[in-house]
Amino acid sequence: LRTFLRQDPDIIMVGEIRDVNTANMAIRAALTGHLVLSTIHTNSAWATVSRLIDMGIPPFLIASTLNVSIAQRLVRKLCNVCKAKQTVHAGLFPTGFLIPAALTHHFEAVGCEECHHTGYSGRKAIYEILPIDKELMGLIKANVLTIDDYLDNKKKQTLKSNAIDLIKEGVTSVDEVFALLME
Repeated sequence: LRTFLRQDPDIIMVGEIRDVNTANMAIRAALTGHLVLSTIHTNSAWATVSRLIDMGIPPFLIASTLNVSIAQRLVRKLCNVCKAKQTVHAGLFPTGFLIPAALTHHFEAVGCEECHHTGYSGRKAIYEILPIDKELMGLIKANVLTIDDYLDNKKKQTLKSNAIDLIKEGVTSVDEVFALLME
């Protein structure tokens, strides 16, 4: 990465930030005006900030260089031929999970010839996109651990809310979403 920076590129793609040295180089490149794109393994868009802080990157540097954080997961799509509509009941979701009032039904995987008896066919992304605005920069600099209130006030879509939308639309199943989100 250091050698690459000497070439003065406009955009740098770092495959994955796994260690403090790579994180420091990516931050340094961003501070000198390069657009840096990378991946980092976290459970949410906001967890990227926590992960970088855990690696030793000062919050003020993260706030100065991070433009957007995107988290994504792939869920299996229900087979359109055999999925079965079901009524939502209290035992469907894990204890402590708040069931949205608008969620009155869901679909379950059944299995047929079309989907090779799996109940699923294809995949769909669930995602959350977190643009870093001035308010969020302030929260990063203050080393705030959770931004739930911020997300609620800004009506930002989270992985969980995006997944619930896909359940409502009959795109994926409750089992598929919770297997993924509970990893």
